[in-house]
Amino acid sequence: MRVYVPVAVVVALASPAMAQDIVVTADRESLARAGPASISVLTATEIAVLTPQVASDALNTLPGVSIQRNNGVENLLAIRSPVLTGGQSAGSFLVLENGVPVRAPGAANVNQIWEASLDFAERITLVRGPGSSIYGSNAVHGLINVETPAFSDGSNNNTGHWRRGNLDVSDLGRSSASILLGAATSTSLGPSSTTGLPNDQTGPANSWVLGLATEVDSGWRAQSGLSRADLAFGWRGNLAGWGATAHLSAKNLNQESAGFIEGARAYANSALARSNPAPEAYRDTRLARASIRLEASPGAWQVALTPYARWIDTDLNLFFFPSRAQERTRQTGGGLLTSASLALSPSAALTIGADIDQTRAELVEFQSRPTTGTFTQGTHYDFAVDMLAAGSYAQLQWGLAEDIVLTAGVRGEVVQYEYDNRAPNGDVGRFRRPADRGDRFEALAPRLAVSYASPFGALWVNLARGARPPQITDLYALQTRQRPGEQGIETLDSIELGWRPGAQNWQGEVVVFAMDKQDTAFRGADGFTVTGGRSRHKGVEVTGSAQISQSLMVSGWLSYARHTYRFNSAPDGIRSGADIDTAPRWTGNARARWQATEHATLDLEWGHTGRYFTDAGNTRVYEGHDLFTLRAATQISSDVQVYATVRNLTNTNYADRADFAFGNDRYFPGAPRSLTVGIRMNR
Repeated sequence: MRVYVPVAVVVALASPAMAQDIVVTADRESLARAGPASISVLTATEIAVLTPQVASDALNTLPGVSIQRNNGVENLLAIRSPVLTGGQSAGSFLVLENGVPVRAPGAANVNQIWEASLDFAERITLVRGPGSSIYGSNAVHGLINVETPAFSDGSNNNTGHWRRGNLDVSDLGRSSASILLGAATSTSLGPSSTTGLPNDQTGPANSWVLGLATEVDSGWRAQSGLSRADLAFGWRGNLAGWGATAHLSAKNLNQESAGFIEGARAYANSALARSNPAPEAYRDTRLARASIRLEASPGAWQVALTPYARWIDTDLNLFFFPSRAQERTRQTGGGLLTSASLALSPSAALTIGADIDQTRAELVEFQSRPTTGTFTQGTHYDFAVDMLAAGSYAQLQWGLAEDIVLTAGVRGEVVQYEYDNRAPNGDVGRFRRPADRGDRFEALAPRLAVSYASPFGALWVNLARGARPPQITDLYALQTRQRPGEQGIETLDSIELGWRPGAQNWQGEVVVFAMDKQDTAFRGADGFTVTGGRSRHKGVEVTGSAQISQSLMVSGWLSYARHTYRFNSAPDGIRSGADIDTAPRWTGNARARWQATEHATLDLEWGHTGRYFTDAGNTRVYEGHDLFTLRAATQISSDVQVYATVRNLTNTNYADRADFAFGNDRYFPGAPRSLTVGIRMNR
């Protein structure tokens, strides 16, 4: 048995002898990698090759991910799941930046991926399946961690300073620019017990990184433009004997949103696709986050403390409801993440930790339009919630034999809400405003996994539970069919079997999973919330990459999954065993990369979304689509690259999202063929 510090985890994951590696680390991402799990990573180099304009351009290349989107930053996520909406979507996926949740556990948002600093991402890590035993609430179907840089050593030019920039324009009216500056302001530190850093983390004792990004988009649909500005700052150094890594990010977004177009196959009508039935729709967001990770190695322990703070202010128009109401949400708060790890023996390691998050969230929803059915003019909701989430966890890795490792973990969590209703109690139209109340939820999320380094590659079995409390909108933005306090903890129990062959000239992975979810809630086609739901999720994911020749590399993934209801609800047309709506059985992505010359590359990508039902009763169908993207890049000097990307190469008419609600087929149409050209500098 061998004991590894965090940097070795990447090597261990790729090795067929994965089960022999015991990881001692206070880093949660490394801890998640330590045991057998379905984890994928995009590096900064890979992200640059993809030239993403939006999150889905990068994330949909990862196995098991399916993001449907509207214009601008608006998107709906799926990770080993249907494409979820509302509180179910917000609460089922955990999004982190540098290991810190971008939102409070009970006040997540369906569009929260864009709130991470993707323009400056050094690495994006995806965990498929439950991660609640380590990360806590909302890591139910999966989680995404976006890492931004805080470290600079000037290695590109040997001056202690570097800069990285990007500028691109699209024929659909979008342009963007970003710049990342870095400097090492003191000499390099080597292995030392006085820095507070694990001994393998060498580099400058003091360095900083500053990033600025902007985007302007006139919108290919009518009145659907946006402007966005992002700032990111990172610093690494020593603070009172601790190794310190600090991050600061801020964003400002002003977006004109585009509404659904309606009618059977409306997306196939190019003129209709470019229209905007909701020209008054908008989304404006301002946010700021700060965190500092402090690391030390007292004795045999590795310890990490991460205090953080966040502020988010959002105004939007609820164009996806007949009310077209305005919603204002705010959240202010922060917390502390702690972790400590100890090597118990050469074949065993223990990690323990405790976290706390305290946030105040506010929501006001007001309809200025005249009453439409049960959507009444005037105030729908006006409330504030004080949220406190506290959890603790432990994870043990134990080498049972030279080729077998057991990973066992558990997390306990308590979430408390104190709700203050600032509008009159009672019902108005379809809206129910409960009286002031307090709610408390307790969750337990265990995990047990075994990995075996066989002669045929790494084999593993992983049993895990995901658990989350309801979102505050689930509990307090009620409808007249709901009762206050009826929603409880949502749980998802998962088992996955995995195999990673130990081939020399190709890499691959096969994972089979089955998951049962209980006590879930979602919005039906009439906009009313359905509670007490149960669902089942089964599937297989196959990933692989191979070097076909010296100049040709192919890679990709294919997933077949069935996501089905496990209960009956006659008013909503739900039958146990039927497919959940917006849950394609087949999804996939494949890429071929050709090194045409020493300095020029060509990259062809195929993305597949299979047929799926758009309503709970399985009476409406979207037939799916195939999209192709062509990318070309050439290095015109040692530090300057020019590139071009053609999206929707075949100019396919398709729906980025197909939906059936309020008696209508509704679509967010996909963009037509577009050309983006850009220049990238790194010196």
